[in-house]
Amino acid sequence: RGAASLDLVPPAGTQERGRYEQLVSFISMEVDAQGLWIHRKHDALKQHFGEIPEAVKAAQGQFQRAVGALAADLRSSGAPYLLGSSFGAADILLVHCLTW
Repeated sequence: RGAASLDLVPPAGTQERGRYEQLVSFISMEVDAQGLWIHRKHDALKQHFGEIPEAVKAAQGQFQRAVGALAADLRSSGAPYLLGSSFGAADILLVHCLTW
């Protein structure tokens, strides 16, 4: 690897990789699947999946709680990125969800 390489995922078998896997799973399931997708499915795509206002409201709450948990974790760590001082793939995934 050259000096310009960017390691977005920690090496396998490390504690940092375990934390990375935990974050990616949390973002994928709690933020995206349980928050964003359910909201979109029963609001913007209601003609295909049915309009369920209760599901939309619950998904909005889920999104807020999940993002709040990540924000609290970031604040308590004092680090600029999800995995500490290094920008990585987990940060990219979260930003993607936040701009969806």
